[in-house]
Amino acid sequence: MFIHHRGLVALLFAFLFMQAPMAVNAAGPPQPPNIFQPPATPTPPVLPPATATPTPFSAPEDIPAPGDGGAKIFLPFLAMSPGTVQTENARDADVNPMVDSFVYVVKPGDTLSDLAVEFGRDVKTMSCVRTEDGGVVGSLKPGLHIVVPALSDLCHIVKSGQTLDKIAAWYGVAPESLLAVPENHLNADAPLHPGQTLLIPNARSRYQDPADLNLVRPQQDGWRYGDGQFIWPLPRDSFWISQRFKQGKHNAIDMAAPLGAPVYAADTGRVVKAGWSEIGYGYRVIIDHGIDYVTLYAHLSEYYVQPGDIVQKGEIIGRVGSTGNSTGPHLHFEIRDYGYLIDPLLVLPK
Repeated sequence: MFIHHRGLVALLFAFLFMQAPMAVNAAGPPQPPNIFQPPATPTPPVLPPATATPTPFSAPEDIPAPGDGGAKIFLPFLAMSPGTVQTENARDADVNPMVDSFVYVVKPGDTLSDLAVEFGRDVKTMSCVRTEDGGVVGSLKPGLHIVVPALSDLCHIVKSGQTLDKIAAWYGVAPESLLAVPENHLNADAPLHPGQTLLIPNARSRYQDPADLNLVRPQQDGWRYGDGQFIWPLPRDSFWISQRFKQGKHNAIDMAAPLGAPVYAADTGRVVKAGWSEIGYGYRVIIDHGIDYVTLYAHLSEYYVQPGDIVQKGEIIGRVGSTGNSTGPHLHFEIRDYGYLIDPLLVLPK
């Protein structure tokens, strides 16, 4: 009986031993780990509480701060926000410095010519900067508060023999408007003296009667048609082309020339526009030549024709200036053919 029980136990162990490999084989060989299986995503750490205080912007270290002796970078004709101009006068909080008059605090190294470029003003206009109390600015000292004229203002330097009435007529304003400008310190009974500077508010005309300048006008016979054989509007040896025609970018040629150099009509025609332009040309003259050609002469310092005048080829119509959106004395010259802007070099003498 005892032997029988031992036999049963042996048989039981043998049965279990035989079943174990079968179970392993049924499951198959062990599988290698899958190397393409992405690891388990860790639980993200708890974020710090949000803060309402933004991180202040820091300028790159290689941009020199104003007045530190580094190179200055001027960006003329860019619309600046009022906060761009350093001012400590509350009345200037909402002005647009690209259009309006505003108070500026002089920084080390500032010059009137630099500020003219930076604020998009004609350099001559900057001759009329004043202190806040209307005093003449002899030199720019750091910390000095100066009043920069508005974009539409001009500065006139009085010449010998000029009167208030003549100056007002030249700029197309009433004499009373010049008397009303506090910075001018004018008295209706006091004579003007050469070298005196006058701020001309909202100036729009620099027309001069040719007779006052002893300019001889060619005989007017009523013929207002050109022949299409254009001449250079400046003497060929008096300028160099500073910017050429680029379709869609600069539809004209710019001729750099000395300030005040005479500008001539490139062909016979009738003046259709003369005076100030609101879109950057400054003082400009436009001539219709009656044969589907139109020419434009821009950035003039002064001009001697008026709308309706008939001008002859080669007649002086104005002088080179730097008015409007200009960074230096030059003539911006355009030619339209059937209304289309063309490269002037295609029709000007070689």
